[in-house]
Amino acid sequence: MNYLFINFALSLFIASQVFAQVSPQFRLSWPTPNPAFARGLGYSTFLQKTGPDKPITSGSFGCVRNNGYKFHEGLDLYPVQRDKKGRADDSIFSAMDGIVSHLNSTASYSAYGKYIVLEHSKLNPPLYSLYAHLDTINPNLKIGSEVSIAQVLGKMGNSSSGYRIPLERSHLHFEIGLRLSNQFQSWYNKKKFKSKNRHGNFSGFNLVGLDPLLFYSMYKKKSFGTPLEFLKSLPASVIVRVKTNKTPDFVSRYPSLSTGKKSAVSNGWDVTFGPYGIPLQIKPVEKTISSNEKQIKILEFISDPQKKPCRKLTVQKGTQFYPTEQLKTYLELLFAI
Repeated sequence: MNYLFINFALSLFIASQVFAQVSPQFRLSWPTPNPAFARGLGYSTFLQKTGPDKPITSGSFGCVRNNGYKFHEGLDLYPVQRDKKGRADDSIFSAMDGIVSHLNSTASYSAYGKYIVLEHSKLNPPLYSLYAHLDTINPNLKIGSEVSIAQVLGKMGNSSSGYRIPLERSHLHFEIGLRLSNQFQSWYNKKKFKSKNRHGNFSGFNLVGLDPLLFYSMYKKKSFGTPLEFLKSLPASVIVRVKTNKTPDFVSRYPSLSTGKKSAVSNGWDVTFGPYGIPLQIKPVEKTISSNEKQIKILEFISDPQKKPCRKLTVQKGTQFYPTEQLKTYLELLFAI
């Protein structure tokens, strides 16, 4: 009885953290019971750093690992409750209304460990949210289950494959972003990876995150009303022209990020990528691209504030800019090239 009461009280506590909505389109909630962010407290009150001698920012989004050389796709959020054995005892909550698109209940299948991906299809544009390193997943959840904002998804943990997360560093890895392709398996097969893809279109390769802390902070300040407005506020990093007759499924999945209609003579697309490679806009080239032009061409490169080669999208050779392997991967997934 006490256990049920505690969880009921915790659910009410979480519901109280749902921020005042900017517009009737969507509401947003913090994914853990920690009230620190909602109260305006600093990073150290909710971010889990990667080790005792590491900076607190190692738990944030961006080029924050290995002295700025390794990218981190989301936020690592530490627990505020532990059981008698020292295990994290925090429930994990849905950030928004959505649908369960992927469940991985076997920790050894992914570096994410046990994880859940929700898709928020009613947003403009639709977003995904990801909850990783879970100890347990709510057994009532199935693929296709509808979830409400602040609904319990599971319990925080330290599950993973390939490396061991110490018990004392149990945390939630939390992402928000866009999905590149509906045909991920075809790309994966061509790459001839040694391990099996057990996650369909919801492998980390196919997911491109935005900065969750910036997203929450701007939402809290009422700086945008829809995810589209948020994405439009992000700076462009590079604009790439891709010569292809294919229409990427990204266009039909995110129509608000695609401008213009593909004409009969159009044989290419111009793609604007934002920070760390999140696609901000894709539009068809209005006229035929010459057969002499390269399949991939950098149209515009916006000065990159990154000082170290973490998730860079272009490389300069002489006066010319060329796509990095990271950017090539994004383009391969978007256009199946």
